[in-house]
Amino acid sequence: MNTAQFPFDLVLTGGTIIDSVTGLNGRYDLAVSGGKIAALEPDLSQAPARERIDLAGKIVTAGMIDTHAHVYEHVTGRFGLNPDMVGVRSGVTTLIDQGGAELHDHWRLSPLPGQYSG
Repeated sequence: MNTAQFPFDLVLTGGTIIDSVTGLNGRYDLAVSGGKIAALEPDLSQAPARERIDLAGKIVTAGMIDTHAHVYEHVTGRFGLNPDMVGVRSGVTTLIDQGGAELHDHWRLSPLPGQYSG
């Protein structure tokens, strides 16, 4: 298979494309070549591609960024979250963890001299 025969590696058809940067929101087909978006058109059903995926009824959007997450899995027992479950599987490609758990019962700092310790 040469590139002339299949100019696109992948064509996603029938999905609702939402792009908050350009304001695009509607039914489009999207073609990928070499790991990059190569075409975005209302109809690429006849475009030669190595693989096709029908996304009718699905939303296609750029990965979202969660700028305030608290995941810390395995640190706080039942309160920790799996980063993949709250991230990739829900459309988030980047999580910024805002800090781990406070270990109130496991670690106590001594007060500085002159501080109230009660």
